[in-house]
Amino acid sequence: MAACVTAAALLPAAPSWAEETTPPTINVATLSPSAPTGQNNWYLGSVTLNMSATDDVGIDKFQYSLNGGAAYIDVPVAGAPASATASAVITQEGNTSVRYRAVDTSGNVAAFRSISVRIDTRAPAASYPAITDGHVGHVATLIPTRTDPTPGSGGVAVLNMYLDGKLVPPLPVQTSDLSLGVHKLAVHLSDAASNSAKYTQTFIVTTSFADVGTLIARFVTAGSVPAEVGTALQAKLDQAKALADADSAKPARQVLNEFVSIANARIAHGSVRSTLVGDARYLIDQLNGRLAPEPATGLKSEPAEGPKFIPDPVLAPLPHNPDADYNVLVFSKTTGFRHDHIPHTVAAIQKLGIAHNFNVDVYDPQLPTVTLPTSPFLSLDTLKQYDTIVFESNVGHPGPLNPITEQPNFEAYMHQGGGYVGIHGAADSFEIGTWPWYGDLVGGFFTSHPGGQNGFGQCGSCIHAEVVTEDNTHPATAHLPARWMTVDELYNFDRNMRADVHTLLSLNEDSYQRSLNSGNAATNPLRLMNGDHPIAWCQNWGGGKAFSNILGHFRTQYYDDSFMRIILGGIETTADRKGANCSSYRETSLLIEADRAAGLLTADAADAAGAALDIARDSYLAREYTTAIPALNSIVALANDKASGDAAARSELARQARELREWMQNLNRH
Repeated sequence: MAACVTAAALLPAAPSWAEETTPPTINVATLSPSAPTGQNNWYLGSVTLNMSATDDVGIDKFQYSLNGGAAYIDVPVAGAPASATASAVITQEGNTSVRYRAVDTSGNVAAFRSISVRIDTRAPAASYPAITDGHVGHVATLIPTRTDPTPGSGGVAVLNMYLDGKLVPPLPVQTSDLSLGVHKLAVHLSDAASNSAKYTQTFIVTTSFADVGTLIARFVTAGSVPAEVGTALQAKLDQAKALADADSAKPARQVLNEFVSIANARIAHGSVRSTLVGDARYLIDQLNGRLAPEPATGLKSEPAEGPKFIPDPVLAPLPHNPDADYNVLVFSKTTGFRHDHIPHTVAAIQKLGIAHNFNVDVYDPQLPTVTLPTSPFLSLDTLKQYDTIVFESNVGHPGPLNPITEQPNFEAYMHQGGGYVGIHGAADSFEIGTWPWYGDLVGGFFTSHPGGQNGFGQCGSCIHAEVVTEDNTHPATAHLPARWMTVDELYNFDRNMRADVHTLLSLNEDSYQRSLNSGNAATNPLRLMNGDHPIAWCQNWGGGKAFSNILGHFRTQYYDDSFMRIILGGIETTADRKGANCSSYRETSLLIEADRAAGLLTADAADAAGAALDIARDSYLAREYTTAIPALNSIVALANDKASGDAAARSELARQARELREWMQNLNRH
């Protein structure tokens, strides 16, 4: 036994590292730069991966993998320290899940961690498949094919589109709407990372016998050309083509001149006649060999600036100004989807308050640095401190106001002459059917909106639309042109509110129903609001004054002075600091019925006033404003008749009818 002990003692001791089996501790890596340099968490260039780890015996190296662990790249560490750091520059483009780990001097490997690295350095590209060798026929549709180099960030958006140098909505271009000859079509593209480029296509619109035949058929179908005239024109076109195919150019030209004579004599002056005559003369010149020399064509690209990232503002309460003209509450509490523009809207309204001398309080528990500590809606007396309340994308289903402890106070506030301003997602607040009073106040509930592209930066659901200024007498809209372009998220509603509210702004659905930026809308039109699409309005409702502007999803709006003047006008009018004609047919209809029920109007007077109001409303909806005006005049005359009822009731009815008449007269002038 002793001999065995002696022999064992003579064996060399096992080195301590041979028994070390504990892997290193790998820490969470960071990226440099820490903030993405592009939009939507994408980097526009290389990124440095910063790794760190600790180990009992020493770190030998770090490793990282760009292909899901199939292969690792070594990053050696000098000196085998117990605590080590190392960096690696990542240049691989695309959305890469980078695995990283540490290996100690004993060969123990830490369990990998991973971090997402998004890199996209290449701008998207455009092409026009319908254009061949710089030429396109007169019945083609031009839709740019947009591609983002793989692997890229995708979401390519048309930020701007120009036709012959003029800014136009990004829609398919029908070459039949263009004159024959040279044109330029430019698209300013951006991908989700904000890589951007501008592509300008120079092309020549030509025509042919087949194109002219197609145009004739289209114009006949559209009712622009009478069927019998279309038949006569097609007969001449077929005769001319047969002669041209038989190399009888001179007789063919003569027949085409007869085509021109028929078009000039039997089609009304306008674009249809000009198109057909122009195409026929082009064919005559072609047969004569007298077409003008063609300029150079082709697709040119140039760098362009992408969308700018707008960081969230740092919010703080505005100091209360005892000398302010009035008080405004911004209510942006949400119990559903949270719009990312909310802090920007709050900051913008605070800026308005400073510039226009009103106090601004905010209630939104999700903005802890600026919110009031308790809900003002818990007390009617508290609400009455505010001249108007801005409901700012307070999305929630069933809603951010308690139906027992808060909703009744707000209703009472409005009944006692309060003010309401609804912005964007205010129309997506409360479940449809659970609080109908609020739906009537805001004007209509949100149901859907078209999709968009992430290439806009911070608004993946935004698309271009033309806005029509319907009433430019309101302080919110007086500064706006008759038509203007915006980029925003465009709501559809559960109703057409035109008959119920006083529409200020509406959307031209033709300007975006086939938007290049909304999925396959270019070839499959969007389902919208059947061509009548109010988007901002005002009304006198429930004893108070209400204003809704359902634009405002895109945070950039709140840095646009023109847009903020719309919001300011809503605040000033609902706070009773500026006057505005917000008459509506619903308001007057409800007045007539209430006066009838209370005996303040005779039954005959109420019947006559209601019938005249129906005529005026229907005429307004048909945009026949001159017909509405006499009907409203008859209501004024009826209200001035002492036999119609109570003097005060008649006076109010006459006032409302005169405001409706003033509204119709203004619409008729524009």
